[in-house]
Amino acid sequence: MGSFTGRAVPSATELRALRDTWASHWAAFFGSAGEGATPALPRDIRDSWGRTKAFGAPLTTTAAAYRPATSDAGSALHRAVRHLESHIRALSVESGYLIAIADATGTLIHTSAGREMLKRAERVNAVPLSMWAEHVMGTNAVSLALRTGCPAQVFATQHAARELHDWTCWAVPLRARDTGAPGGVVNIAAPWNHHVPMGAALARSVALMVEDAQEAPTASGSGERPQLVIRLLGPPGVVLRGAPVPVSPRQTEIVAILATRPGGVSLEELHSHLYGDRRVAFTTLRAELSKLRSLLGGDLLLGRPYRLNAEVDLDLSRALGHLAAGETGQALDLLRGEPLPGSASPYLREMCTHVCVAFRNRLLLTGCAADALRYAGIFPWDEEVLRTVMERTPREDPLFTLLAGRLAASVSPAPTFRQHLGRTVGAQDAIVLSR
Repeated sequence: MGSFTGRAVPSATELRALRDTWASHWAAFFGSAGEGATPALPRDIRDSWGRTKAFGAPLTTTAAAYRPATSDAGSALHRAVRHLESHIRALSVESGYLIAIADATGTLIHTSAGREMLKRAERVNAVPLSMWAEHVMGTNAVSLALRTGCPAQVFATQHAARELHDWTCWAVPLRARDTGAPGGVVNIAAPWNHHVPMGAALARSVALMVEDAQEAPTASGSGERPQLVIRLLGPPGVVLRGAPVPVSPRQTEIVAILATRPGGVSLEELHSHLYGDRRVAFTTLRAELSKLRSLLGGDLLLGRPYRLNAEVDLDLSRALGHLAAGETGQALDLLRGEPLPGSASPYLREMCTHVCVAFRNRLLLTGCAADALRYAGIFPWDEEVLRTVMERTPREDPLFTLLAGRLAASVSPAPTFRQHLGRTVGAQDAIVLSR
């Protein structure tokens, strides 16, 4: 359903031409002549216009000011929206769109947006407790999604109410998990000339978030935060509540940065930590955050400032803690490979350099043959560690032969390791870093 399904994003010229064309249809159908809708209109819009005329619905958004007394503030949908309110609000500010959530009657129970967008929404009565059912408001995305149970889009002059001709809306029904019936709607609204795929994608993302929150309503009140395990010392991975999360390398970097900044970071700080001086648009980062939020859940990735609402287990932080306490063996238990060898994040490269230097210099200081062999299993080219430990290992020690064999098989430092290591660190630096 929708005006541009299956087509590329239309140009500004195409959008204006379509708006003008449908404005002519609107005037012909709802005007005094009452000529009726033409076949050029999408069928769902044409049928809705017919019902609107049959209902005798006022063609003005002032009708939406009707406030029903039947809205159930204690329902699972209301509880889920209250729980996610701050996250939905952050999404609306990030995207620049209005996010509205309606219950099964078409009554808005939540609206959020930036300051200017909220002012525009108030002018058309897109406010909490306003009624947007078809018999009250005529053709709109909320009423279409509720009636059909399918995603809906209403573009500009396809709206019945004249005040909505400057808006484009995308709506996705909220499914009741037990029956599958529409139990509400998530509606995304933007100025009519902002027709981009993000509107529909954002509506789907918020709908999934709300449905998940309804499915486990007791979790929000338990006071227990979910367990988030982040592995960087080797093949990277993210595990949430015991289940692997299919995050991309860039999303892994974002999660890792947020894990090391529990107090939160601004969008600008996160951009700097992730991209450094590279010229990457902030919209790219916002899109990554939106995708990550849909994977982790809106109750876990919070905004303004961006932070993780979880009990985080980050192997890199744990390893540094063990090394600082002189617990080299426990730190090596966490080391499964080079930390993020392909990362271009300056912040994470610095963190990885720190942990690599701390590892090797603990070995240079302690000279433990068993620990050096474990370390060399991952970094076999680090000849300096092997030579230093061999010098401190008695020749009669069985591990001396193993060290010699490992040294003979070693190669020059690989570029990825040199990237993290940065430089050869002396004993004095090792003492400082291992404190």
